[in-house]
Amino acid sequence: MNFILIQTDQQRRDMIGAYGDRVVRTPTVDRLAAEGVLFENAYTPCPLCGPARASLITGKRPGRHGILFNCESASFAGSDFIGRHATLAERLRDRGVRSTICGKWHVGTNLPPADCGFEGVFYPQYGYPDAHPHYLAYLERLGTTFAFRDAVYSRRPDGSQGPLLSAVQEGPEEASVPHYLVDQAIAAVRRSAAAGEPFLVRVDFWGPHTPYIIPERYARMYDPARIAPWPNFEDDLAARPAIQRAMKEYWGVQDFTWDEWSRLVALCYGYATLIDDEVARLLDAAAEAGAADDTAVFFTSDHGGMVGAHGLCDKGPYLYDETVRVPLIARVPGTPGGRRSKAIVYNYDLMPTILDLAGCPVPDDLDAASLAPILRGEADRARDDDDVYLEFHGHQAPYAQRMVRTASAKYIFNPADTDELYDLERDPGELTNLVGRPEHADLLNAMRRRLRARLVQTEDPLLRYFDGTRGGA
Repeated sequence: MNFILIQTDQQRRDMIGAYGDRVVRTPTVDRLAAEGVLFENAYTPCPLCGPARASLITGKRPGRHGILFNCESASFAGSDFIGRHATLAERLRDRGVRSTICGKWHVGTNLPPADCGFEGVFYPQYGYPDAHPHYLAYLERLGTTFAFRDAVYSRRPDGSQGPLLSAVQEGPEEASVPHYLVDQAIAAVRRSAAAGEPFLVRVDFWGPHTPYIIPERYARMYDPARIAPWPNFEDDLAARPAIQRAMKEYWGVQDFTWDEWSRLVALCYGYATLIDDEVARLLDAAAEAGAADDTAVFFTSDHGGMVGAHGLCDKGPYLYDETVRVPLIARVPGTPGGRRSKAIVYNYDLMPTILDLAGCPVPDDLDAASLAPILRGEADRARDDDDVYLEFHGHQAPYAQRMVRTASAKYIFNPADTDELYDLERDPGELTNLVGRPEHADLLNAMRRRLRARLVQTEDPLLRYFDGTRGGA
């Protein structure tokens, strides 16, 4: 079996048609869901690019592989793996599978894909390719350069210009970064198909992460006036950790109105549709190469993003569903399609899943679990857990958090500030923090016991502090 793994960057699951969004147009991903399995309860092990991407290729939690931060923030020099971890591509190579990554890598600080078994162009660190020689040569062949207009910047509290949030990319649509990446992926598929060799081709987009730099047609595709405010947009963050208000100022969106945010949401939608169109082009090329009938296709994202929910930008020390839940869709030849699974899964479960489907031994020391039994219709769950657990160590500034979530409640442990507790049945937007309310003390204690069990299970060094400050739950 061959594999195409599509990973977007910072894409909210609820901004995809198959997951219920009635504005965005994502017909290709929707078709994958209709023909395969859509996982309704998929999560990231850490809502940050570097740790999540490292987990995807190792099948291990960040606390085990050692990449806790993005290399460009939160520590002096970022980090690479602690110890040796055999990756997905290295294990597949033992079975003759050729693995290629096309696009964003963002694993560690200096670690290249080649050291982890992947072929492909290396974009160091965050790696957006606007100045990369390979992309610039591609643009030169098109007779254009990288340029944009209609730039939108945030504004700092002192009135100075903040980060770039969006822009219209000039030149032909073929000059867009998603088109450039899919050209690489198509070449990899055709090469392996022609050689008769099994392959794993990853295409890792830099979107719909901010800044939204997309061609004119996609930038004008959605009318901001027709986009309603998120139900949790109006949030003063008063009952939440103070760092969240600081992060609004860091991003320069502290006083953005919905009129301003709706324009950005419209561009985020446009970016999602651009990616969807490029995914269609890749899948059509795989079919033309004769590889469609024996190629499994996976679609996921490393983590979500706020995109104005709670008035917040990007991701960070806010473990709300907009950032921790991810899309995860699998279409696997020979397995029953048209299904929606309610199993609790994580995007890094794709590592043992692909090994399983490829006939490779699945190591018994992984934190991830194979989804192959679910995909084959042999099981309805991948693990015995009835809750979701994830870790976060900071972004832009070190800030440890741990989260445990059930179907009806969420508890966030903020060691340096107030904890958070949400009743997800009555408050799905996570607007009302119930910590400190006597009538919810039993729920708080129950969720703290769940979290403590996870700290024990994972040998988390925060356990001692948790016991000393939260009463041992």
